[in-house]
Amino acid sequence: MKGIIVAVIATLICGWSSFGVSRTPQTGHIPKVKIAVSLTPLSTPLFIAERLGFFVDNGIDVELIPCEGGVNCANLLQNNTVDYATASGTVALFNQHQHNNILILASFVASSNDIKLLTLDQLKINSLQDLSGKKVGIIKSSASELYFDFLLISNALQELDVERVYLQPHEMVSALLSFQVDAISVWEPYGYKASLLSTTPVIDLGLKGIYQLSFNLLAKSPRTILSSTDKEILSAIYQATQWIENHPSESISLISNELGVNPQQVKWAWGDYIFELTNGYTLLSNLQLQARWASERKIIEGEPIDVRSFIDDAAYSDLQTSGVIK
Repeated sequence: MKGIIVAVIATLICGWSSFGVSRTPQTGHIPKVKIAVSLTPLSTPLFIAERLGFFVDNGIDVELIPCEGGVNCANLLQNNTVDYATASGTVALFNQHQHNNILILASFVASSNDIKLLTLDQLKINSLQDLSGKKVGIIKSSASELYFDFLLISNALQELDVERVYLQPHEMVSALLSFQVDAISVWEPYGYKASLLSTTPVIDLGLKGIYQLSFNLLAKSPRTILSSTDKEILSAIYQATQWIENHPSESISLISNELGVNPQQVKWAWGDYIFELTNGYTLLSNLQLQARWASERKIIEGEPIDVRSFIDDAAYSDLQTSGVIK
């Protein structure tokens, strides 16, 4: 099966060249950069750009460093292990609060149904109210925690007596299935894994559309990378999002191969993803909402963070002006 996927991808690379993308031989020094990439289907544009040569087409040598979740990717960025990282807006917000050095260059995917609040049918928890006195597995300072709070707020249950059990992403499913917790607030592909491994039906207590998760390309200031590199990376990601739109089945095969999962697992949530390179009002308003949440919950002390201070639209705007991004 893996050989078939590799063959398909190789064919597609050749096919892409025939559509007019020329591989101009690079001369001189080619910038080498490392990008921490979360192991989730949300990161598909980065893997597509790397596998189909879009980074090379734009004159940069990119090494993708896999990591488990945006929190860990951002940690690699803070430790100077990588030059860029992929993470949700929530992770970017907390990093900005803690370190005051984060820049969001653009968002490349959004989903209003990627995070779910899951429980097991045999636990007889049929609503959020039934979580009173229960334990909920949460990934601290991430979209997992934000989503859970949004659910409580939307149901006027902010004062619900719930014990938050903070876990790493890879611990969530096993904690639920071994009854260490009564529910988990988690993103894909962990929801699918829970459904696959559980011997009892998995119930989603969440609400689709209550929160739109965006995944973003993060950098750190002060910059040690040339501004032109930002543009080259964003241009490659833009090419990847366009390719994904035209080749959904092949994209599912490629990212499934990268993550080492069954394509059906990715396909299960694929329809919820909007792959688009953006840096505009939607990103800003989404971050402002999250900043208010963090301030009101006193997760971040003081006034809400001015999110405009860490959205860097210079590279994105240049690409728009030059017509690279349509």
